[in-house]
Amino acid sequence: MHSGPPRGKVNDAVSFLWRWELAGHPRDAEAWRIVHDFANSAFLRAGVAFSDMHIALAQVVAGNDAVLEARARQIDELARKGRYPSGPLVPAVSHAFAAFERRDFCAVIDALEPIAGELERIGGSHAQLDLVEFTLLNAYRRAYRLEDARRMVSVRRRGSSGISVSRFAAVH
Repeated sequence: MHSGPPRGKVNDAVSFLWRWELAGHPRDAEAWRIVHDFANSAFLRAGVAFSDMHIALAQVVAGNDAVLEARARQIDELARKGRYPSGPLVPAVSHAFAAFERRDFCAVIDALEPIAGELERIGGSHAQLDLVEFTLLNAYRRAYRLEDARRMVSVRRRGSSGISVSRFAAVH
């Protein structure tokens, strides 16, 4: 239940579900299906980077590659026209989420490392953007790149939320 506007419903639900999994909890496939179906019915076209990132994640989890690629093409077109200020960041994050789903943690790292310092261009609160950072941190852990994980944590921005990544204590 969420009494907010549609964008808030999608953004909050996707962020919660992904962070829940990164913290080590099992996937709630039914909740993901509901969020995916709602997002795809309420937001037919790309246009707001922060929401597009969350919608893409719901599409990744659902395995909806065709719709994910269509949204990426819409974003590319908007960016070419100068109407998408975050440029290629959302497609890069989307590819990272897809790689995470495939358990290709090196590809996650390759997609997110170059843009980690630009995530604010996507918009949203620090707590919401943590889901991208936590994905990278989890990928470092799963790829056994513990020094990279430690370095990342040591330079996290002030005011960041606690780190809710499964087995993080072993890294830190």
